[in-house]
Amino acid sequence: MEIDESRILITGGSGRLGKACKKIMPTAMYPTRKDMDIKDNDSVRRYFEEKKPEYVLHLAAKTGIPPCEEDKKDAWASNVVGTRNVVETSRDVGSVKLFIYLDTACIFPGDDGEGAYDEDSLPNPKHFYGLTKLIGEEIAKSYNSSDMQVIIVRTNFTCMPWEYPKAFSDRFSTYLFAQGVAKGLLDLVKERPKLSVVHICGNRKISMYEYAKAGGSDVEPMTMDDYHGAPLTRNMCLRSKCWKMYRLEDSDWDDS
Repeated sequence: MEIDESRILITGGSGRLGKACKKIMPTAMYPTRKDMDIKDNDSVRRYFEEKKPEYVLHLAAKTGIPPCEEDKKDAWASNVVGTRNVVETSRDVGSVKLFIYLDTACIFPGDDGEGAYDEDSLPNPKHFYGLTKLIGEEIAKSYNSSDMQVIIVRTNFTCMPWEYPKAFSDRFSTYLFAQGVAKGLLDLVKERPKLSVVHICGNRKISMYEYAKAGGSDVEPMTMDDYHGAPLTRNMCLRSKCWKMYRLEDSDWDDS
């Protein structure tokens, strides 16, 4: 389906995925925090009423397990209250046909080292980041209607080059680079599948260490035994029962 890219509003444009989206969808709307603060409902409504978007990709969030554990108040304000502000306004403004909420593989417990989670797997987050994202997902789902379709997208990616000197060799996922996720999001906007939850993920399981190396980073391996901090998910592998699988190699890893 042909779409007018300028009618797409993408929150979180300054984030790692937002920057990748700008390469794939350069004419979409990317409001800065000064333009629209998702934690301020009045700010969100003013922007939406002026711009009247037709498609909303809600990427803005407080991310990362340790940062959310360290500042739970801000994590809640960003990931729960912010999501409610954006999806509720999307419904109320009346112009939005499709609302996409970006979620994370971290909503799953991640204790099983072998399997992969599909769209019907039961979430059970083990940290505050996963909890806030799951609550945001449930809020977004509740606004699905015949007038505004809501699609939940779960995925797993990070920015490149790798931002740490080491990466886990025993923590796994079906990773994509940010640009690959951006391409998947555009596919959803164009195709508008009659789906409520979609996993945009890679077609093979690799470790964080392998992922960092594939992204051109010079890193050393480490294991989960070397880590001391907030609880981490060991297995973040996703698979999709209803959507295409993507290849890590089919997108550029350079997010600069």
